[in-house]
Amino acid sequence: MMFSRSIGWRSAYSIVRATRFAVAALVFFSIAARSTAVFAQAGFEDDRVMLQGFYWESSRHGYRDKFPQFGSEHWYAIIAREAPAIRAARFDLVWLPPPSFAGGFSAGYDPKEYFNLDNSYGSFAEHRAALAALLANGVEPVADIVINHRNGSHKWADFNNPAWGTWAITRDDEAFNNPASEVFNTPIDQRGAPEESPAYRTSGDYAYDAFRDLDHTNLQVRRDIVRYLLQLKSLGYRGWRFDMVHGYNAKWIAVYNRATAPSFVVGEYDWDKQDQQRGWVWFTATSPGGLTTSSDVFDFSSFFTLKDNKGRYGAWYGFGQGVGLVGDNSDGRPWKNRSVTFVENHDTGFRTNGDGTPQDGHTQDNFANGWEVEQAYAQILTHPGVPTVYWKHYFDWGQDLQDKIHALINARKAAGVHAGSALYLQDNARQSGIYAARVVGHNGDLYVRIGGDDGTWQPSNSGYADYREYAAGTGWKVWVGLAGNPDVQQMPGRTPFAVPEYQAPDTISVPDDLLN
Repeated sequence: MMFSRSIGWRSAYSIVRATRFAVAALVFFSIAARSTAVFAQAGFEDDRVMLQGFYWESSRHGYRDKFPQFGSEHWYAIIAREAPAIRAARFDLVWLPPPSFAGGFSAGYDPKEYFNLDNSYGSFAEHRAALAALLANGVEPVADIVINHRNGSHKWADFNNPAWGTWAITRDDEAFNNPASEVFNTPIDQRGAPEESPAYRTSGDYAYDAFRDLDHTNLQVRRDIVRYLLQLKSLGYRGWRFDMVHGYNAKWIAVYNRATAPSFVVGEYDWDKQDQQRGWVWFTATSPGGLTTSSDVFDFSSFFTLKDNKGRYGAWYGFGQGVGLVGDNSDGRPWKNRSVTFVENHDTGFRTNGDGTPQDGHTQDNFANGWEVEQAYAQILTHPGVPTVYWKHYFDWGQDLQDKIHALINARKAAGVHAGSALYLQDNARQSGIYAARVVGHNGDLYVRIGGDDGTWQPSNSGYADYREYAAGTGWKVWVGLAGNPDVQQMPGRTPFAVPEYQAPDTISVPDDLLN
């Protein structure tokens, strides 16, 4: 145990101090016990914090001849090496890149062979070792699952491992209409079903013309996807990040989750459609009729609000409940419990082409290093939802930012803030042109001010007492109030997870009752 004490034990108030220490220890152990619990994907009040464990160029690491600037270690080797540091930062989840073979140097979003777990990020052995290292450090690996579409091995639709025919491709896919494709003009009865249009989709054409759109209504497609997910679980993955989920029906996510029982699930639904995101979440429920067994979704609305309103703190109050899904109580439902917030990801910030030149639309990051990115993290790491930290920000943007993110995560965990935490916005701070909030955790209260200084707002301005400073940076500060007002707590990491026994896909049997 580690406690930060500002007053020594040799005091005239030794009895009071000893009593206070006992209270602090009780709080510490109760928090430690909570931190080791395994949260089901279905659970509300998720108190985990996720690290996005890669960026766009991560697949280029380890290929010195082609990309000398990225060194000689494959990405999975880097993950294994950094696993203790990930634990020390108190991350609970690490979202890793697409795990399947997609061809040389591919980032993985054009999967060719689902069952082949060698890929640009490293060999099968390195892949397995990275997951084992994370599990041994009490961190849950989350796989990036790309099943909206698939690439052929060498052509448009020559699918291998698993082998699928044209029956796996949605009926109106461009491959059937393009003379350059080897499956051009395939008879209708040899194609898959038309692309689905679920009730929650109110606009948009979600066909993806870069690769083949998959027909999830096909029983064999679903069976092989479940085999793939179970293969990944046996490799060491515990959760799923589903890519581009607006391209197929949410009910299939419910099927896949019911069949594989992940500990965490989040979907990437079309970025600017919060109403449809709510609908998608609703229909992913493994037990229909509520949010308690639904999947999470990335909260793009919160991201855009923070990105577009740096220093304009009035916008951070939303309509009085906060921003994005965190502040969304449509239909009287706690959508914040299904929000995964973030500051940047591999799709939103600076990234490069293979020759190192900036990609169009990705010439700069959305938050500059300094007060911009600090204040954004001060918001998401103190608020409801499941916050996600970007790899570059934590590992590559300097010790100062790393220390501040670490302190914010520690404050969140000390207070026990979770995805469904109650949020009380401070009107007196708003009137002063800054942002402040009280967030209620399982263990105590967390207070955050963004903008201004202590003279403008601190918790005592709103009548709060018995709190301690936990984190601070350029134009922001965070305090935590715990029972007995103990000294600053340094929160423990989670206990290790067992490494499962690997199962090859041809040994995995999936009964029909798991597919419907």
